[in-house]
Amino acid sequence: MKKIICFIIVLAITFLSGCKIPIEQIDDANDLEGLNANKEIEDTDDEFVVVKGAVHTEEPKDSKNEADDNEDYELEDPGEYIYVTVYYKDGDNLLVPLTRRIKKEEGIAKAALGCMVKNDENSDEIKDLGLYTVLPEDTSILGMNIKDGTAIIDFNSNILNYEDASAEKNIVAGIVYCLTEFNTIKDVKFLIDGREQESLKFGTDVSKVMSRENILINSDKVNLAEKVKKVDVYRYKYLDGENEYILPFSIEYIGVEEEKLPTEIVRMLATKPEEQKITTQIPDGTGLIDSRVDNSTLVLNFNKKIKSYGGSAREAGILNQILYTMKQIKGIDRVKILIEGKEDSLPEGTDLSKEIMLPLQINKKDIM
Repeated sequence: MKKIICFIIVLAITFLSGCKIPIEQIDDANDLEGLNANKEIEDTDDEFVVVKGAVHTEEPKDSKNEADDNEDYELEDPGEYIYVTVYYKDGDNLLVPLTRRIKKEEGIAKAALGCMVKNDENSDEIKDLGLYTVLPEDTSILGMNIKDGTAIIDFNSNILNYEDASAEKNIVAGIVYCLTEFNTIKDVKFLIDGREQESLKFGTDVSKVMSRENILINSDKVNLAEKVKKVDVYRYKYLDGENEYILPFSIEYIGVEEEKLPTEIVRMLATKPEEQKITTQIPDGTGLIDSRVDNSTLVLNFNKKIKSYGGSAREAGILNQILYTMKQIKGIDRVKILIEGKEDSLPEGTDLSKEIMLPLQINKKDIM
């Protein structure tokens, strides 16, 4: 009876005070903290979708990329950090994309490029990864403006402090590829000390806007020839037997119709690379019977040769090569794999009955 009387008294007090429960009467202070946390997540959702292939977003469980064997890292404060994809080089001067986290700040594209500048801090962060910075020491960005998808970026003259053509190619390709990871950036225009440049020291043409469609990466040149198209084929490289990375190699082509491009891509993926350090996991003889785009899904119908292997690591590698390379097909966000026209599974058990989301991250490392 006493409990009932107390309950009636509490209700009466609440009613007389305007039907509001004072904050000090909330037993669990975490209730308020939870509300604030949810609001912070809502406020940052728009920022998370700004970066393409660079920001970590949790994929639906039923469409998780089964080829990505990197575990997600728990951040102490998810709202304080953001994942971006930047470009470093290895000991053979090949560019390697790396998804890493950095502190969220205004001008995140500029901050991403800052990770690529040679200095003690940046070099220390990646020294155990077998990688090196791409932009010369003391390179700084004097200004950056993004308008209608074009990033106009003004560097100081220290960006020219490199010694050979290989470094020049990596600087140009690294900057273009890093910036075009962002949804808001489609192409890039270089300025140095506020002035447009016709070409750089070793002849790279920077007079026009540069994009992934006209700049080559990990190739013997950087400018794409006129009336020629290119595709980036992703292959694996092992560094000193310790680190393994998947990286793009630009290949020029002529006369391939757009709808036939997936077939040509698979042929390239299945071709054994000439360079001994570069490998492909795609079995020899693998080919596409046909392909099509259904809404935003790229349907790839492989022949049975794709199953001619053994080993779970190789299985993951096969899927990674397919997914990263097919990302450049316009208008798709997922891939559906068929074998001889039927839903199937791969030898080590990967279920192909579901569509696979295109990966947002690549060579992910938890460095700061």
